[in-house]
Amino acid sequence: MSLKNAFRTSVSAAVLFAATGALAQTAAPASSSNPEAVQVEEVVVTGVTAGTRKKDATFSINTLTTEEIQRLAPISTADLLANIPGLYTEGSSAGEASNNVTVRGLPVTGGYRYAPQLIDGLPVYEEPEVQFMNNDVFIRTDLMTDRVEVVKGGPGGILYSNGLGATVNYVTKTGGQKFEGGYRLEVADYGFVRNEAFVSGPINKNLTFALGGFYRVADGIRDNGYTGDHGGQIRGNIVYTSDDGATEIQAHALFLNDHTAFYQNLPISVPRLSGPGTADDPTKIDQDTIEPLGIDFAHGTVASPFNRHFTQMGEYGQRDIDLADGIHPKFNVFTLKFSREMGDGWTFKGGLRYTSGTSDFNTMFTGNDTAYAKDFLNVRLQNDVISPAHGAALSCNLNNAKLRGFFNVPTSNPCAAFAGISREDFIANYSKVARVQGYYLDNGQAVAPDTYLNFLLPFIANVKADSASMDLQVQKTFNWLGEHKLTAGGYGSSYTYDANFQASLLVSSMGEPSRLVDLRGLDANGAIVGPSLTSGGAILPGFFGFVTDSSSRGYAAYLQDHWETLDNRLKLDLGVRWQTLKTDLVRRDRNVLFDATPASVVVGSTQDTTADNELSVPGAPRYLDKRFSAVGWSVGANYSISDPIAVYGLVSRSFRLPSLEDLNEFRVDTTQQVGSATIKRNQIERIWQLETGLRYYKSKFDASAAVYYNKFTPRDFVNVYRDFQSPQCAVTGAVPQINTCPEVGEVYQRGVKNFGAEVELAWRPIDGLELKGAVTVQDPKITNANYKITREVRDAANVLTGYEYVEIGEDGRRPRRLPTVMVNFTPSFDFRPLTGVPVSVFGQVYYYSSRFSESTDFNVTQYPAYYIVNAGAAWAVTPNLMAQFNVANLTNQLSFTEGDPIFSDLLSPDGARNRGVARPLFGRTYRASLTYRF
Repeated sequence: MSLKNAFRTSVSAAVLFAATGALAQTAAPASSSNPEAVQVEEVVVTGVTAGTRKKDATFSINTLTTEEIQRLAPISTADLLANIPGLYTEGSSAGEASNNVTVRGLPVTGGYRYAPQLIDGLPVYEEPEVQFMNNDVFIRTDLMTDRVEVVKGGPGGILYSNGLGATVNYVTKTGGQKFEGGYRLEVADYGFVRNEAFVSGPINKNLTFALGGFYRVADGIRDNGYTGDHGGQIRGNIVYTSDDGATEIQAHALFLNDHTAFYQNLPISVPRLSGPGTADDPTKIDQDTIEPLGIDFAHGTVASPFNRHFTQMGEYGQRDIDLADGIHPKFNVFTLKFSREMGDGWTFKGGLRYTSGTSDFNTMFTGNDTAYAKDFLNVRLQNDVISPAHGAALSCNLNNAKLRGFFNVPTSNPCAAFAGISREDFIANYSKVARVQGYYLDNGQAVAPDTYLNFLLPFIANVKADSASMDLQVQKTFNWLGEHKLTAGGYGSSYTYDANFQASLLVSSMGEPSRLVDLRGLDANGAIVGPSLTSGGAILPGFFGFVTDSSSRGYAAYLQDHWETLDNRLKLDLGVRWQTLKTDLVRRDRNVLFDATPASVVVGSTQDTTADNELSVPGAPRYLDKRFSAVGWSVGANYSISDPIAVYGLVSRSFRLPSLEDLNEFRVDTTQQVGSATIKRNQIERIWQLETGLRYYKSKFDASAAVYYNKFTPRDFVNVYRDFQSPQCAVTGAVPQINTCPEVGEVYQRGVKNFGAEVELAWRPIDGLELKGAVTVQDPKITNANYKITREVRDAANVLTGYEYVEIGEDGRRPRRLPTVMVNFTPSFDFRPLTGVPVSVFGQVYYYSSRFSESTDFNVTQYPAYYIVNAGAAWAVTPNLMAQFNVANLTNQLSFTEGDPIFSDLLSPDGARNRGVARPLFGRTYRASLTYRF
């Protein structure tokens, strides 16, 4: 009996205690007469063409039951997946959605590029890497989630699209012939209240149903000052089973409408650096020496009620933005699944899914410009007032608002007066402005000189998307040297992505709370002069971005044979997949500037603002019409040495077609013209995966150990440099004029080679006590990333004397943001077996080794190792009612999941340290829940 069925068929207190993290495997008797077999009966449905016991899988698979999910109380999908060995998810540091996941050393790309998320074996949206619509925005676990299964490589790349790294499948609860249900109320110490419920059971002897969902509100795990998270989902299904059990039809519907806050990097300062970090001598950040710049690391955020609303401007006029909308997916998902056993060993299966809706991305990114107001405003005076006005004077652009507003323009022959004028003379002879002053937008008060000021960059994206997918399988069971289940499959998908993205640039204080600031020029007497440099705190209310309209279609065919021989002791899975993708895309970048100053406003007057003088609007369209195809294969074997022991091995060659982000960024040209040469570029990513492992299951002890080798080959990049030794170069004196020298292109890749090992252990020395943990050790190295650049050579007087070639070699380096050691230890103790007390306690310790911020040769920064301690307890109040309490980050650990490189020339406001930005862990939080099941 599986753990799922054990829970469904019993409402005993023992089962309820098991759900809190004590010995879940002993909660109900096994279906085998051998009690040692309890652990091995768990049946998985991901990565297989027929239900397979976890022990017998020919590949790496990990599972999380609904009981384990409840015990872990994850904040987000990424938090949940952190419990899978080999996956590094950076926790929930971005919030409940839009976090990042890396798999077994594959490059970090910022999302789920190599870890597609499925529900019941089908993607909610076909492409897992989409700008401003991370794959996890579709995923919310609740009481309708039966379990989660994760396949790493192997058959995941045969049976599913984009399964190059890990395929994550969320299996939905369906009804049975017994009426059951549940309700959970969960609260947390940051204004979090969540209600979950489900009910399922029979309609008649052939029809069953399940219905459930959740609704949640929360201020936000960081102190936004407003409701940051609100919304939920409703989902349900009806299942028809024929009298003979040969036919099953499932109809599912999911309605998602949720809002979650997004948390980005915060400004930091570190001790003064002696110079930039290099590959051989990286800048090593000591977390004990990191200091905040105005915002608390544990629960602070740049978002606040004072910058929640702002105005964005563009081709549409203007629109009011409310950052409380956050990440807002609103989708309807409809699924039809069916299977039919047709006799004589033939089975037909199919699945169809249609997803339609919108996803809004309303988030605030932090600039790396934190400075005291007196210094920040002086830079604005020099760079945003004097420099553009001086440039306008030199070009005789007399209608320039900054020239007319902040400087006196001669009434007679001004162009002659300004011709060739130096910056110093321009200021001395014509300036009206003496300084720039900041004023808080909310009350108009002047910003004090020692206040921290910085730029904020809100990213506002509105995405409209739909996705249709169909997976059809025909399976034939036959005998030849054992039993074969040969499956031929056809897969098709069609999906659209229409996105409108625009950024803005705001001026804000860095404090708690942060407040928007307007900038005005003042004369020597302190009177306002000239136009405002900002509008509603925005110095650029319409910044860069793009508008995209795309349509993609994909088709795949695959063949998978599951072969059992040698008295069913040897299982083999052999598969091959061919897939093609075609995309038609039109993109218009926001690269055209226009002046939206109203005709009624006198340009350069105190009623004017220069914020609307350079609004970025969509320019000329760019078109892309591309098709890509690839073939992959996988061979895996599992041999049962004895009932509790099995060994397995896997060899696979998988692929990843270009993602929607690759296509939208026009990174997919298969040829590139460099000078007179045409360079061919491979655009298909591939991975060799070799893995072998051992599984051992007993009632007191079980273990799973795997060693693996991955060789990842990315798409080709082309480095272009100038050949200054060519006779084609024009020469002035003895120095070549570099822009006349021919361009040379060389192909490089920046691949990754990784050796790793994953070990999972669970020891139950006495009744009620389980010591469980997982360790991943890996050694990812960059490969094929050597290229050449041309660098200037100057003498002591800074006079250019020539050029030299510099060889850039990244081979052997560890890729950015990848730890080499990951540990997850989860002990638990159920007091019931020994004392009769219906209470269990459990804990969790994460450990991640140090990680690099960059993979280039300059400003290499290494962020420190960190750990997180979580703890909890549960009390079975009655056989049906359970209370649970969790503490996350029990020790209030301070560290950072990611961060930008630290530049030695960027000083902190006091000039004594260096500054940067990084994303910290959340501080300690408390959660409590009541769960009632019947």
